[in-house]
Amino acid sequence: MRPSLSRIVLGCLALSLLVAAQEAGPDERLLKENKLALDGPGLLTFFKERTANLADAGKIGKLVAKLGADDFEEREDASRQLISLGSRALQALQEATKSTDAEVSRRAEDCVKQIKSGSTAVVLQAAIRQLARTKDAGAADVLLAYLPTGEQENVADEVREALVGLALRDGKAEPALVAALADKEAVRRAAAGSALARVKAADALPAVRKLLEDPDAKVKARVALALAAAREKEAIPVVISLLDDPSLTPLELTVMEDLLYRLGEDRSPLAPAAGNADGRKKYRAAWKAWWDDHGEKLDLAKLEQATKVEGNTLIVLLDENKIIDLDATNKPRFTLENVLFPLDAQYLPGDRVLIAEHNAQKVTERDKTGKVLWQKEVDMPLSAQRLPNGNTLIGTRQQVIEVDPKGKEVTTYTRPGGELIMRVQRLRNGQTAMVTQLGVTRYVLLDAAMKEIRSFGVDIRTSGGRIEVLPNGNVLSPENANNRVVEHDVNGRVVWEVAVDQPIAALRLPNGNTLVTSMNLTVGAVELDRSGKILWQHKADTRVTRAIRR
Repeated sequence: MRPSLSRIVLGCLALSLLVAAQEAGPDERLLKENKLALDGPGLLTFFKERTANLADAGKIGKLVAKLGADDFEEREDASRQLISLGSRALQALQEATKSTDAEVSRRAEDCVKQIKSGSTAVVLQAAIRQLARTKDAGAADVLLAYLPTGEQENVADEVREALVGLALRDGKAEPALVAALADKEAVRRAAAGSALARVKAADALPAVRKLLEDPDAKVKARVALALAAAREKEAIPVVISLLDDPSLTPLELTVMEDLLYRLGEDRSPLAPAAGNADGRKKYRAAWKAWWDDHGEKLDLAKLEQATKVEGNTLIVLLDENKIIDLDATNKPRFTLENVLFPLDAQYLPGDRVLIAEHNAQKVTERDKTGKVLWQKEVDMPLSAQRLPNGNTLIGTRQQVIEVDPKGKEVTTYTRPGGELIMRVQRLRNGQTAMVTQLGVTRYVLLDAAMKEIRSFGVDIRTSGGRIEVLPNGNVLSPENANNRVVEHDVNGRVVWEVAVDQPIAALRLPNGNTLVTSMNLTVGAVELDRSGKILWQHKADTRVTRAIRR
Protein backbone atom coordinates (compact mmCIF):
# COMPACT_ATOMS: atom_id res chain seq x y z
CA MET A 1 0.00 0.00 0.00
CA ARG A 2 1.21 3.46 -0.87
CA PRO A 3 0.44 6.80 0.70
CA SER A 4 -0.99 9.57 -1.44
CA LEU A 5 1.25 12.56 -2.05
CA SER A 6 1.59 14.43 1.22
CA ARG A 7 0.35 17.95 1.78
CA ILE A 8 3.92 18.95 2.61
CA VAL A 9 5.21 17.94 -0.81
CA LEU A 10 2.45 19.49 -2.78
CA GLY A 11 3.25 22.81 -1.18
CA CYS A 12 6.50 22.86 -3.15
CA LEU A 13 5.03 21.53 -6.38
CA ALA A 14 1.55 22.90 -6.96
CA LEU A 15 1.49 26.44 -5.57
CA SER A 16 -0.70 28.67 -7.73
CA LEU A 17 0.08 32.28 -8.43
CA LEU A 18 -1.31 33.27 -5.07
CA VAL A 19 0.59 36.55 -4.85
CA ALA A 20 -1.23 38.11 -7.78
CA ALA A 21 -4.62 36.87 -6.61
CA GLN A 22 -4.59 38.07 -3.03
CA GLU A 23 -6.35 41.23 -1.97
CA ALA A 24 -3.97 43.92 -0.88
CA GLY A 25 -6.05 45.28 1.99
CA PRO A 26 -4.71 43.31 5.01
CA ASP A 27 -1.11 43.64 3.85
CA GLU A 28 -1.53 47.37 3.28
CA ARG A 29 -2.96 47.83 6.78
CA LEU A 30 -0.04 45.93 8.32
CA LEU A 31 2.51 47.96 6.37
CA LYS A 32 0.82 51.22 7.33
CA GLU A 33 0.86 50.21 10.99
CA ASN A 34 4.60 49.67 10.70
CA LYS A 35 5.06 52.91 8.73
CA LEU A 36 6.38 51.18 5.62
CA ALA A 37 5.82 52.30 2.05
CA LEU A 38 2.99 50.82 -0.03
CA ASP A 39 4.19 51.85 -3.47
CA GLY A 40 6.76 50.12 -5.67
CA PRO A 41 9.56 52.71 -5.39
CA GLY A 42 9.20 52.94 -1.61
CA LEU A 43 9.30 49.19 -1.15
CA LEU A 44 12.25 48.87 -3.51
CA THR A 45 14.15 51.35 -1.36
CA PHE A 46 13.17 49.45 1.80
CA PHE A 47 14.51 46.13 0.52
CA LYS A 48 17.66 47.69 -0.94
CA GLU A 49 18.47 49.28 2.41
CA ARG A 50 17.63 46.09 4.27
CA THR A 51 19.87 44.04 1.99
CA ALA A 52 22.72 46.46 2.54
CA ASN A 53 22.19 46.51 6.31
CA LEU A 54 22.13 42.72 6.53
CA ALA A 55 25.44 42.60 4.69
CA ASP A 56 27.08 45.22 6.91
CA ALA A 57 27.16 44.59 10.66
CA GLY A 58 28.58 48.09 11.14
CA LYS A 59 25.32 49.62 9.96
CA ILE A 60 23.46 47.75 12.68
CA GLY A 61 25.69 49.40 15.27
CA LYS A 62 24.97 52.83 13.79
CA LEU A 63 21.22 52.17 13.94
CA VAL A 64 21.48 51.12 17.59
CA ALA A 65 23.30 54.37 18.36
CA LYS A 66 20.43 56.31 16.77
CA LEU A 67 18.03 54.88 19.34
CA GLY A 68 19.24 57.70 21.58
CA ALA A 69 19.14 60.44 18.95
CA ASP A 70 17.75 63.85 19.93
CA ASP A 71 15.19 63.79 17.11
CA PHE A 72 12.10 61.67 17.85
CA GLU A 73 11.52 60.67 14.21
CA GLU A 74 15.15 59.58 13.90
CA ARG A 75 14.74 57.35 16.96
CA GLU A 76 11.49 55.94 15.58
CA ASP A 77 13.07 55.22 12.19
CA ALA A 78 16.04 53.46 13.83
CA SER A 79 13.67 51.27 15.87
CA ARG A 80 11.69 50.32 12.77
CA GLN A 81 14.81 49.44 10.81
CA LEU A 82 16.29 47.36 13.63
CA ILE A 83 13.04 45.44 14.13
CA SER A 84 12.89 44.76 10.40
CA LEU A 85 16.41 43.31 10.54
CA GLY A 86 15.13 40.57 12.82
CA SER A 87 17.50 38.07 14.40
CA ARG A 88 20.53 39.61 12.72
CA ALA A 89 20.19 42.64 15.01
CA LEU A 90 19.45 40.73 18.23
CA GLN A 91 22.96 40.54 19.64
CA ALA A 92 23.58 44.28 19.26
CA LEU A 93 20.15 45.08 20.67
CA GLN A 94 20.56 42.78 23.66
CA GLU A 95 23.81 44.55 24.50
CA ALA A 96 22.03 47.88 24.11
CA THR A 97 19.43 46.90 26.73
CA LYS A 98 22.22 47.39 29.30
CA SER A 99 22.86 50.98 28.15
CA THR A 100 22.94 53.71 30.80
CA ASP A 101 20.86 55.82 28.39
CA ALA A 102 17.30 55.05 29.48
CA GLU A 103 15.85 55.79 26.02
CA VAL A 104 18.33 53.46 24.26
CA SER A 105 17.74 50.72 26.81
CA ARG A 106 13.93 51.01 26.59
CA ARG A 107 13.86 51.05 22.80
CA ALA A 108 16.33 48.16 22.57
CA GLU A 109 14.17 46.07 24.91
CA ASP A 110 11.10 46.83 22.81
CA CYS A 111 12.93 45.86 19.61
CA VAL A 112 14.11 42.57 21.14
CA LYS A 113 10.58 41.77 22.30
CA GLN A 114 9.07 42.40 18.86
CA ILE A 115 11.76 40.43 17.04
CA LYS A 116 11.33 37.44 19.35
CA SER A 117 7.56 37.56 18.93
CA GLY A 118 8.00 36.74 15.24
CA SER A 119 6.27 39.94 14.10
CA THR A 120 9.28 40.84 11.94
CA ALA A 121 8.72 37.91 9.58
CA VAL A 122 5.00 38.69 9.27
CA VAL A 123 5.70 42.30 8.26
CA LEU A 124 8.43 41.26 5.82
CA GLN A 125 6.14 38.73 4.18
CA ALA A 126 3.47 41.40 3.75
CA ALA A 127 6.04 43.79 2.23
CA ILE A 128 7.23 41.10 -0.21
CA ARG A 129 3.67 40.34 -1.34
CA GLN A 130 2.89 44.04 -1.72
CA LEU A 131 6.02 44.63 -3.79
CA ALA A 132 5.10 41.71 -6.05
CA ARG A 133 1.63 43.18 -6.53
CA THR A 134 3.07 46.48 -7.71
CA LYS A 135 4.75 44.67 -10.66
CA ASP A 136 7.48 47.31 -10.49
CA ALA A 137 10.11 46.75 -13.17
CA GLY A 138 12.85 46.52 -10.53
CA ALA A 139 11.03 44.17 -8.14
CA ALA A 140 12.57 40.92 -9.38
CA ASP A 141 16.10 42.38 -9.30
CA VAL A 142 15.69 43.66 -5.75
CA LEU A 143 14.12 40.48 -4.39
CA LEU A 144 16.81 38.32 -5.99
CA ALA A 145 19.49 40.49 -4.36
CA TYR A 146 17.69 40.18 -1.02
CA LEU A 147 17.23 36.39 -1.17
CA PRO A 148 20.67 35.13 0.07
CA THR A 149 20.81 37.39 3.12
CA GLY A 150 20.28 34.60 5.65
CA GLU A 151 16.68 35.43 6.54
CA GLN A 152 14.22 33.03 8.15
CA GLU A 153 13.11 30.30 5.75
CA ASN A 154 9.48 31.41 5.73
CA VAL A 155 10.58 34.85 4.54
CA ALA A 156 12.79 33.30 1.86
CA ASP A 157 9.82 31.15 0.76
CA GLU A 158 7.74 34.31 0.38
CA VAL A 159 10.43 35.78 -1.88
CA ARG A 160 10.47 32.63 -4.01
CA GLU A 161 6.69 32.74 -4.35
CA ALA A 162 6.78 36.43 -5.26
CA LEU A 163 9.31 35.68 -8.00
CA VAL A 164 6.82 33.27 -9.56
CA GLY A 165 4.36 36.13 -9.85
CA LEU A 166 7.07 38.28 -11.46
CA ALA A 167 8.53 35.60 -13.75
CA LEU A 168 6.74 36.79 -16.91
CA ARG A 169 6.80 40.30 -18.32
CA ASP A 170 4.65 40.94 -21.38
CA GLY A 171 4.46 37.20 -21.96
CA LYS A 172 8.22 36.69 -21.92
CA ALA A 173 10.66 35.59 -19.23
CA GLU A 174 11.65 38.33 -16.78
CA PRO A 175 15.23 39.33 -17.76
CA ALA A 176 16.39 39.54 -14.15
CA LEU A 177 15.39 35.93 -13.58
CA VAL A 178 17.02 34.77 -16.82
CA ALA A 179 20.26 36.47 -15.76
CA ALA A 180 20.02 34.85 -12.31
CA LEU A 181 20.13 31.38 -13.88
CA ALA A 182 23.90 31.91 -14.10
CA ASP A 183 24.28 33.71 -10.76
CA LYS A 184 27.19 32.68 -8.52
CA GLU A 185 24.76 32.24 -5.60
CA ALA A 186 23.05 28.84 -5.69
CA VAL A 187 19.97 30.14 -3.87
CA ARG A 188 19.37 32.66 -6.67
CA ARG A 189 19.88 30.09 -9.44
CA ALA A 190 17.41 27.77 -7.75
CA ALA A 191 14.77 30.45 -7.20
CA ALA A 192 15.04 31.79 -10.75
CA GLY A 193 15.00 28.36 -12.38
CA SER A 194 12.04 27.18 -10.31
CA ALA A 195 10.00 30.34 -10.96
CA LEU A 196 10.59 30.27 -14.73
CA ALA A 197 9.77 26.57 -14.91
CA ARG A 198 6.56 26.97 -12.91
CA VAL A 199 5.21 29.62 -15.30
CA LYS A 200 6.45 27.58 -18.29
CA ALA A 201 8.44 30.51 -19.73
CA ALA A 202 9.11 28.92 -23.13
CA ASP A 203 11.91 31.29 -24.10
CA ALA A 204 13.83 30.49 -20.90
CA LEU A 205 13.23 26.73 -20.55
CA PRO A 206 16.38 25.66 -22.47
CA ALA A 207 18.50 27.63 -19.98
CA VAL A 208 16.45 26.33 -17.05
CA ARG A 209 17.01 22.72 -18.15
CA LYS A 210 20.76 23.26 -17.93
CA LEU A 211 20.34 23.63 -14.17
CA LEU A 212 19.52 19.92 -14.03
CA GLU A 213 23.30 19.52 -14.26
CA ASP A 214 24.08 22.24 -11.70
CA PRO A 215 26.91 21.35 -9.27
CA ASP A 216 24.67 22.24 -6.32
CA ALA A 217 22.23 19.45 -5.33
CA LYS A 218 19.72 21.90 -3.85
CA VAL A 219 19.52 23.78 -7.16
CA LYS A 220 18.99 20.55 -9.08
CA ALA A 221 16.32 19.38 -6.65
CA ARG A 222 14.27 22.58 -6.69
CA VAL A 223 14.48 23.02 -10.47
CA ALA A 224 13.79 19.36 -11.22
CA LEU A 225 10.59 19.45 -9.18
CA ALA A 226 9.41 22.59 -10.95
CA LEU A 227 10.21 21.13 -14.37
CA ALA A 228 8.33 17.95 -13.48
CA ALA A 229 5.25 20.08 -12.84
CA ALA A 230 5.77 21.55 -16.33
CA ARG A 231 5.65 18.04 -17.90
CA GLU A 232 9.40 17.83 -18.39
CA LYS A 233 10.03 14.08 -18.19
CA GLU A 234 13.82 14.47 -18.11
CA ALA A 235 13.51 15.92 -14.60
CA ILE A 236 12.50 12.59 -13.03
CA PRO A 237 15.87 10.77 -13.40
CA VAL A 238 17.47 13.81 -11.76
CA VAL A 239 15.04 13.58 -8.84
CA ILE A 240 15.88 9.88 -8.47
CA SER A 241 19.63 10.53 -8.60
CA LEU A 242 19.35 12.84 -5.58
CA LEU A 243 17.52 10.45 -3.27
CA ASP A 244 20.68 9.55 -1.35
CA ASP A 245 22.45 12.90 -1.61
CA PRO A 246 23.83 13.72 1.87
CA SER A 247 23.68 17.47 1.28
CA LEU A 248 19.88 17.47 1.12
CA THR A 249 17.78 17.74 4.27
CA PRO A 250 15.15 15.14 5.18
CA LEU A 251 12.46 17.65 4.24
CA GLU A 252 13.98 18.22 0.80
CA LEU A 253 14.16 14.47 0.28
CA THR A 254 10.52 14.20 1.36
CA VAL A 255 9.48 16.54 -1.45
CA MET A 256 11.14 14.35 -4.06
CA GLU A 257 9.99 11.06 -2.58
CA ASP A 258 6.36 12.05 -2.51
CA LEU A 259 6.42 13.07 -6.17
CA LEU A 260 7.81 9.63 -7.00
CA TYR A 261 5.23 7.89 -4.81
CA ARG A 262 2.48 9.64 -6.73
CA LEU A 263 3.97 8.43 -10.01
CA GLY A 264 4.87 4.92 -8.87
CA GLU A 265 1.67 4.20 -6.93
CA ASP A 266 1.59 0.50 -5.92
CA ARG A 267 4.87 -0.21 -7.73
CA SER A 268 6.81 2.24 -5.56
CA PRO A 269 9.84 0.86 -3.64
CA LEU A 270 9.61 0.79 0.15
CA ALA A 271 11.15 3.73 1.98
CA PRO A 272 14.45 2.94 3.76
CA ALA A 273 15.05 3.09 7.48
CA ALA A 274 15.58 6.69 8.61
CA GLY A 275 19.23 7.72 8.61
CA ASN A 276 20.43 4.52 6.95
CA ALA A 277 22.94 5.57 4.25
CA ASP A 278 23.20 2.12 2.73
CA GLY A 279 19.42 1.84 2.73
CA ARG A 280 19.08 5.13 0.88
CA LYS A 281 21.57 3.99 -1.75
CA LYS A 282 19.52 0.84 -2.34
CA TYR A 283 16.37 2.95 -2.32
CA ARG A 284 17.76 5.16 -5.10
CA ALA A 285 18.76 2.07 -7.09
CA ALA A 286 15.25 0.65 -6.69
CA TRP A 287 13.69 3.85 -8.02
CA LYS A 288 16.14 3.87 -10.93
CA ALA A 289 15.07 0.33 -11.78
CA TRP A 290 11.44 1.47 -11.62
CA TRP A 291 12.22 4.33 -13.99
CA ASP A 292 14.09 2.07 -16.40
CA ASP A 293 11.01 -0.17 -16.53
CA HIS A 294 8.30 2.48 -16.68
CA GLY A 295 9.84 5.82 -17.65
CA GLU A 296 9.37 5.51 -21.41
CA LYS A 297 5.68 4.69 -20.97
CA LEU A 298 5.00 7.47 -18.45
CA ASP A 299 2.10 9.63 -19.56
CA LEU A 300 3.01 13.33 -19.50
CA ALA A 301 -0.47 14.14 -18.25
CA LYS A 302 0.16 11.85 -15.27
CA LEU A 303 3.45 13.64 -14.64
CA GLU A 304 1.64 16.96 -14.42
CA GLN A 305 -1.16 15.44 -12.35
CA ALA A 306 1.37 14.11 -9.86
CA THR A 307 2.14 17.69 -8.88
CA LYS A 308 -1.48 18.69 -8.36
CA VAL A 309 -4.16 18.04 -5.83
CA GLU A 310 -7.41 16.44 -6.94
CA GLY A 311 -9.53 18.93 -5.03
CA ASN A 312 -11.48 16.31 -3.05
CA THR A 313 -12.15 17.01 0.62
CA LEU A 314 -12.85 14.45 3.33
CA ILE A 315 -15.30 15.89 5.86
CA VAL A 316 -15.57 14.26 9.29
CA LEU A 317 -18.86 14.75 11.16
CA LEU A 318 -17.92 13.40 14.57
CA ASP A 319 -21.30 13.76 16.28
CA GLU A 320 -23.14 12.02 13.43
CA ASN A 321 -20.62 9.15 13.14
CA LYS A 322 -20.24 10.00 9.49
CA ILE A 323 -17.54 10.85 6.94
CA ILE A 324 -18.36 12.51 3.61
CA ASP A 325 -16.05 12.78 0.59
CA LEU A 326 -16.68 15.96 -1.43
CA ASP A 327 -15.48 16.62 -4.96
CA ALA A 328 -13.92 19.88 -6.14
CA THR A 329 -17.39 21.41 -6.60
CA ASN A 330 -18.34 20.60 -2.98
CA LYS A 331 -20.70 17.77 -3.99
CA PRO A 332 -20.64 14.38 -2.18
CA ARG A 333 -18.82 11.54 -3.93
CA PHE A 334 -19.45 8.95 -1.23
CA THR A 335 -20.49 8.75 2.42
CA LEU A 336 -19.28 6.43 5.18
CA GLU A 337 -21.83 5.95 7.95
CA ASN A 338 -21.80 4.18 11.30
CA VAL A 339 -18.14 4.99 11.95
CA LEU A 340 -18.23 5.41 15.70
CA PHE A 341 -16.85 8.77 16.88
CA PRO A 342 -14.21 9.16 14.11
CA LEU A 343 -11.41 11.28 15.57
CA ASP A 344 -9.08 10.94 12.59
CA ALA A 345 -9.21 9.94 8.93
CA GLN A 346 -6.69 9.55 6.12
CA TYR A 347 -7.15 9.18 2.38
CA LEU A 348 -5.62 5.99 0.98
CA PRO A 349 -5.23 5.06 -2.71
CA GLY A 350 -8.30 3.72 -4.51
CA ASP A 351 -10.91 5.75 -2.62
CA ARG A 352 -10.14 3.96 0.64
CA VAL A 353 -10.15 5.68 4.01
CA LEU A 354 -8.28 4.89 7.24
CA ILE A 355 -10.33 5.83 10.31
CA ALA A 356 -9.64 6.05 14.04
CA GLU A 357 -13.04 4.98 15.43
CA HIS A 358 -12.65 6.08 19.03
CA ASN A 359 -15.90 4.71 20.48
CA ALA A 360 -15.70 1.46 18.48
CA GLN A 361 -12.23 0.98 19.99
CA LYS A 362 -10.65 0.11 16.66
CA VAL A 363 -8.92 1.50 13.60
CA THR A 364 -10.53 0.50 10.31
CA GLU A 365 -9.68 0.77 6.64
CA ARG A 366 -12.84 1.02 4.52
CA ASP A 367 -13.64 1.27 0.83
CA LYS A 368 -16.05 3.89 -0.46
CA THR A 369 -19.04 1.59 0.16
CA GLY A 370 -18.13 1.38 3.85
CA LYS A 371 -16.88 -2.19 3.68
CA VAL A 372 -14.15 -2.91 6.25
CA LEU A 373 -11.01 -4.10 4.44
CA TRP A 374 -8.68 -4.07 7.48
CA GLN A 375 -8.99 -3.36 11.16
CA LYS A 376 -7.03 -3.29 14.38
CA GLU A 377 -8.65 -3.29 17.81
CA VAL A 378 -7.18 -0.52 19.97
CA ASP A 379 -8.35 1.05 23.20
CA MET A 380 -9.95 4.39 22.25
CA PRO A 381 -7.73 5.46 19.31
CA LEU A 382 -7.14 9.18 18.79
CA SER A 383 -5.30 9.02 15.47
CA ALA A 384 -4.48 6.63 12.66
CA GLN A 385 -1.84 7.09 9.97
CA ARG A 386 -0.75 4.70 7.21
CA LEU A 387 3.04 4.89 6.87
CA PRO A 388 5.14 4.57 3.69
CA ASN A 389 6.35 1.12 4.75
CA GLY A 390 2.76 -0.17 4.87
CA ASN A 391 2.55 -0.14 8.67
CA THR A 392 -0.06 1.87 10.58
CA LEU A 393 0.72 4.35 13.36
CA ILE A 394 -1.98 4.60 16.03
CA GLY A 395 -2.15 7.15 18.81
CA THR A 396 -4.02 6.72 22.09
CA ARG A 397 -4.04 8.80 25.27
CA GLN A 398 -1.28 6.64 26.73
CA GLN A 399 0.67 5.20 23.80
CA VAL A 400 1.88 5.47 20.23
CA ILE A 401 1.65 2.06 18.57
CA GLU A 402 2.98 0.96 15.18
CA VAL A 403 1.45 -2.21 13.72
CA ASP A 404 2.32 -4.13 10.56
CA PRO A 405 -0.23 -4.97 7.80
CA LYS A 406 -1.22 -8.10 9.74
CA GLY A 407 -1.98 -6.04 12.84
CA LYS A 408 1.05 -7.21 14.79
CA GLU A 409 2.56 -4.56 17.05
CA VAL A 410 6.02 -3.56 15.85
CA THR A 411 6.79 -0.81 18.37
CA THR A 412 5.05 0.75 21.35
CA TYR A 413 5.94 4.09 22.94
CA THR A 414 4.65 5.56 26.20
CA ARG A 415 5.21 9.14 27.35
CA PRO A 416 7.27 9.40 30.56
CA GLY A 417 5.86 10.68 33.83
CA GLY A 418 2.26 9.92 32.99
CA GLU A 419 2.08 12.66 30.35
CA LEU A 420 -1.00 12.18 28.17
CA ILE A 421 -1.00 12.23 24.35
CA MET A 422 -3.51 14.47 22.57
CA ARG A 423 -2.35 14.34 18.92
CA VAL A 424 0.39 12.47 17.07
CA GLN A 425 1.91 12.47 13.59
CA ARG A 426 4.83 10.52 12.10
CA LEU A 427 6.83 12.75 9.76
CA ARG A 428 8.36 11.44 6.56
CA ASN A 429 11.88 11.99 7.92
CA GLY A 430 11.20 9.43 10.65
CA GLN A 431 10.57 11.96 13.41
CA THR A 432 7.35 11.95 15.43
CA ALA A 433 5.43 15.09 16.34
CA MET A 434 2.83 15.16 19.08
CA VAL A 435 0.83 17.34 21.42
CA THR A 436 0.99 16.23 25.05
CA GLN A 437 -0.63 17.26 28.32
CA LEU A 438 0.44 17.11 31.93
CA GLY A 439 -0.75 20.26 33.66
CA VAL A 440 0.38 22.26 30.62
CA THR A 441 0.01 21.46 26.93
CA ARG A 442 3.15 21.10 24.82
CA TYR A 443 4.23 20.43 21.26
CA VAL A 444 6.90 17.71 21.37
CA LEU A 445 9.20 16.56 18.55
CA LEU A 446 10.90 13.16 18.83
CA ASP A 447 13.69 11.72 16.69
CA ALA A 448 13.52 8.34 14.92
CA ALA A 449 14.57 6.63 18.17
CA MET A 450 11.70 8.42 20.00
CA LYS A 451 14.08 10.67 21.94
CA GLU A 452 12.88 14.22 22.54
CA ILE A 453 14.49 16.82 20.28
CA ARG A 454 12.58 19.91 21.30
CA SER A 455 9.31 21.11 22.80
CA PHE A 456 7.43 24.31 23.49
CA GLY A 457 4.10 25.29 24.96
CA VAL A 458 0.97 25.40 22.80
CA ASP A 459 -2.63 26.28 23.64
CA ILE A 460 -4.37 23.29 22.03
CA ARG A 461 -7.31 22.01 24.06
CA THR A 462 -8.92 19.44 21.76
CA SER A 463 -7.68 15.87 21.37
CA GLY A 464 -7.65 13.55 18.38
CA GLY A 465 -6.10 13.58 14.93
CA ARG A 466 -2.69 14.86 14.01
CA ILE A 467 -0.64 18.02 14.46
CA GLU A 468 0.31 19.82 11.24
CA VAL A 469 4.09 20.23 10.83
CA LEU A 470 5.20 22.27 7.80
CA PRO A 471 8.23 21.58 5.56
CA ASN A 472 10.32 24.18 7.38
CA GLY A 473 9.53 22.62 10.77
CA ASN A 474 6.92 25.20 11.74
CA VAL A 475 3.74 24.00 13.46
CA LEU A 476 0.08 24.98 13.01
CA SER A 477 -1.86 25.21 16.29
CA PRO A 478 -5.67 25.61 16.39
CA GLU A 479 -6.21 27.65 19.56
CA ASN A 480 -9.86 26.93 20.26
CA ALA A 481 -10.09 29.12 23.35
CA ASN A 482 -8.36 32.06 21.67
CA ASN A 483 -10.40 31.92 18.43
CA ARG A 484 -7.35 31.77 16.20
CA VAL A 485 -4.95 29.49 14.35
CA VAL A 486 -1.28 30.30 14.81
CA GLU A 487 1.90 29.17 13.11
CA HIS A 488 4.84 28.62 15.46
CA ASP A 489 8.43 28.52 14.26
CA VAL A 490 10.76 25.79 15.53
CA ASN A 491 11.43 27.80 18.70
CA GLY A 492 7.75 28.25 19.48
CA ARG A 493 7.48 31.88 18.36
CA VAL A 494 4.28 32.91 16.58
CA VAL A 495 5.15 33.90 13.01
CA TRP A 496 1.62 33.99 11.56
CA GLU A 497 -1.93 33.91 12.82
CA VAL A 498 -5.48 34.10 11.50
CA ALA A 499 -8.74 34.67 13.34
CA VAL A 500 -11.14 31.69 13.31
CA ASP A 501 -14.02 31.12 15.72
CA GLN A 502 -13.40 28.00 17.87
CA PRO A 503 -10.98 26.16 15.54
CA ILE A 504 -10.55 22.39 16.00
CA ALA A 505 -8.00 21.40 13.34
CA ALA A 506 -5.82 23.18 10.78
CA LEU A 507 -3.93 21.96 7.72
CA ARG A 508 -1.70 23.93 5.34
CA LEU A 509 -2.76 23.35 1.73
CA PRO A 510 -0.40 23.13 -1.27
CA ASN A 511 -1.50 26.54 -2.55
CA GLY A 512 -0.36 28.17 0.70
CA ASN A 513 -3.88 28.50 2.08
CA THR A 514 -5.03 26.94 5.35
CA LEU A 515 -7.93 24.50 5.81
CA VAL A 516 -9.60 24.93 9.19
CA THR A 517 -12.53 23.24 10.93
CA SER A 518 -14.57 24.87 13.67
CA MET A 519 -16.97 23.97 16.46
CA ASN A 520 -19.13 26.88 15.32
CA LEU A 521 -21.82 25.58 12.94
CA THR A 522 -21.85 28.87 11.03
CA VAL A 523 -18.18 28.34 10.17
CA GLY A 524 -17.94 24.59 9.51
CA ALA A 525 -14.86 23.95 7.38
CA VAL A 526 -13.17 26.87 5.64
CA GLU A 527 -10.20 27.44 3.37
CA LEU A 528 -8.49 30.71 4.23
CA ASP A 529 -5.83 32.64 2.37
CA ARG A 530 -2.93 34.20 4.25
CA SER A 531 -4.93 37.31 5.04
CA GLY A 532 -7.85 35.32 6.48
CA LYS A 533 -10.21 35.68 3.53
CA ILE A 534 -12.57 32.70 3.10
CA LEU A 535 -12.05 31.10 -0.33
CA TRP A 536 -14.08 27.89 0.25
CA GLN A 537 -16.53 26.78 2.88
CA HIS A 538 -18.59 23.72 3.82
CA LYS A 539 -21.29 23.91 6.47
CA ALA A 540 -23.31 21.11 8.06
CA ASP A 541 -26.11 20.78 10.60
CA THR A 542 -23.50 19.48 13.02
CA ARG A 543 -19.94 20.49 13.81
CA VAL A 544 -17.32 19.66 11.19
CA THR A 545 -14.39 18.30 13.18
CA ARG A 546 -11.89 17.35 10.47
CA ALA A 547 -11.36 18.32 6.84
CA ILE A 548 -8.66 16.64 4.75
CA ARG A 549 -7.91 17.81 1.20
CA ARG A 550 -6.20 15.82 -1.54
